[in-house]
Amino acid sequence: MSYAEEIERVAEECRRRSALLLDEFEEINRRTADTSRALAETSAAEMREYWAEHAEEVEKARAEAEEQERLATEAREQREAIARSMAARRANRDVAPIDEEDEEAAFYQRKSWLI
Repeated sequence: MSYAEEIERVAEECRRRSALLLDEFEEINRRTADTSRALAETSAAEMREYWAEHAEEVEKARAEAEEQERLATEAREQREAIARSMAARRANRDVAPIDEEDEEAAFYQRKSWLI
């Protein structure tokens, strides 16, 4: 047997094995796709079943969360209103003269009226 025939035989064996591997990869990819599709369908069905069974609980939890958020908002608004009211009272409690350097105003603002 010559080297050329041996090389040709080895090359043909490599091509045959490559073709077998490619066929095997295609079969694995097909089975993987089938399994993935089946799992996706099963998962979707289980999720629909779960939501159907627990829809009432989920709705109740959502309503409670909304109520807590509403109460928190109301409490924050009340605290802000109280703070504004207290600030307004403090601002109106002490009256400062418009012009502090006014001599006539100084006369009426003196601490003691005893001369």
